[in-house]
Amino acid sequence: MKTVTIEVSDEVYEVLQGIATKTGRSFEEVLLEWRVQIGPKPRPKLTDEERRAARERLRRFSGAVNSGDPHSGDNEQIDRDLEQEYNSTHEED
Repeated sequence: MKTVTIEVSDEVYEVLQGIATKTGRSFEEVLLEWRVQIGPKPRPKLTDEERRAARERLRRFSGAVNSGDPHSGDNEQIDRDLEQEYNSTHEED
Protein backbone atom coordinates (compact mmCIF):
# COMPACT_ATOMS: atom_id res chain seq x y z
CA MET A 1 0.00 0.00 0.00
CA LYS A 2 1.21 3.51 -0.82
CA THR A 3 0.74 6.71 1.16
CA VAL A 4 -0.09 9.90 -0.72
CA THR A 5 0.17 13.34 0.85
CA ILE A 6 -1.77 16.27 -0.59
CA GLU A 7 -2.31 19.84 0.51
CA VAL A 8 -5.75 21.44 0.67
CA SER A 9 -6.76 24.83 1.98
CA ASP A 10 -8.00 25.12 5.57
CA GLU A 11 -11.47 25.89 4.23
CA VAL A 12 -11.60 22.74 2.08
CA TYR A 13 -10.28 20.65 4.97
CA GLU A 14 -12.94 21.96 7.34
CA VAL A 15 -15.75 21.32 4.84
CA LEU A 16 -14.55 17.79 4.08
CA GLN A 17 -14.04 17.00 7.76
CA GLY A 18 -17.56 18.23 8.48
CA ILE A 19 -19.00 16.01 5.75
CA ALA A 20 -17.06 13.03 7.09
CA THR A 21 -18.37 13.62 10.61
CA LYS A 22 -21.97 14.12 9.48
CA THR A 23 -21.99 11.07 7.20
CA GLY A 24 -20.04 8.73 9.47
CA ARG A 25 -17.35 8.18 6.86
CA SER A 26 -13.62 8.61 7.17
CA PHE A 27 -11.99 11.84 6.11
CA GLU A 28 -10.01 9.88 3.54
CA GLU A 29 -13.18 8.49 1.94
CA VAL A 30 -14.71 11.96 1.66
CA LEU A 31 -11.46 13.42 0.34
CA LEU A 32 -11.17 10.76 -2.35
CA GLU A 33 -14.80 11.26 -3.38
CA TRP A 34 -14.25 15.04 -3.57
CA ARG A 35 -11.10 14.58 -5.61
CA VAL A 36 -12.79 12.27 -8.10
CA GLN A 37 -16.11 14.11 -8.43
CA ILE A 38 -15.37 17.76 -7.74
CA GLY A 39 -11.63 18.30 -7.75
CA PRO A 40 -9.59 19.48 -10.71
CA LYS A 41 -9.64 17.22 -13.73
CA PRO A 42 -6.66 16.50 -15.96
CA ARG A 43 -6.64 18.43 -19.20
CA PRO A 44 -7.62 16.35 -22.20
CA LYS A 45 -4.91 15.47 -24.68
CA LEU A 46 -5.41 17.43 -27.89
CA THR A 47 -4.08 16.69 -31.32
CA ASP A 48 -2.09 19.42 -33.05
CA GLU A 49 -5.14 20.19 -35.19
CA GLU A 50 -7.44 20.47 -32.15
CA ARG A 51 -4.90 22.76 -30.44
CA ARG A 52 -4.68 25.01 -33.54
CA ALA A 53 -8.47 25.16 -33.77
CA ALA A 54 -8.74 26.10 -30.09
CA ARG A 55 -6.17 28.88 -30.50
CA GLU A 56 -8.05 30.20 -33.53
CA ARG A 57 -11.32 30.27 -31.57
CA LEU A 58 -9.56 32.21 -28.81
CA ARG A 59 -7.98 34.66 -31.26
CA ARG A 60 -11.41 35.57 -32.64
CA PHE A 61 -12.19 37.21 -29.30
CA SER A 62 -8.98 39.27 -29.13
CA GLY A 63 -9.95 42.93 -29.17
CA ALA A 64 -13.66 42.09 -29.23
CA VAL A 65 -14.41 44.41 -26.29
CA ASN A 66 -13.55 48.07 -26.04
CA SER A 67 -13.98 49.53 -22.55
CA GLY A 68 -13.47 53.06 -23.83
CA ASP A 69 -10.62 53.49 -21.35
CA PRO A 70 -7.17 53.28 -22.95
CA HIS A 71 -5.71 52.32 -19.55
CA SER A 72 -8.20 49.56 -18.65
CA GLY A 73 -5.65 46.86 -19.48
CA ASP A 74 -2.86 48.36 -17.36
CA ASN A 75 -1.89 46.18 -14.40
CA GLU A 76 -2.24 49.10 -12.00
CA GLN A 77 -5.77 49.80 -13.25
CA ILE A 78 -6.68 46.14 -13.03
CA ASP A 79 -5.38 46.04 -9.44
CA ARG A 80 -7.49 49.11 -8.56
CA ASP A 81 -10.57 47.59 -10.20
CA LEU A 82 -10.10 44.30 -8.36
CA GLU A 83 -9.56 46.07 -5.04
CA GLN A 84 -12.75 48.06 -5.58
CA GLU A 85 -14.71 44.88 -6.30
CA TYR A 86 -13.24 42.98 -3.36
CA ASN A 87 -14.15 45.83 -1.01
CA SER A 88 -17.67 46.19 -2.40
CA THR A 89 -20.64 44.64 -0.61
CA HIS A 90 -22.52 44.65 -3.94
CA GLU A 91 -25.55 46.04 -2.13
CA GLU A 92 -27.76 48.69 -3.69
CA ASP A 93 -27.13 52.15 -2.27
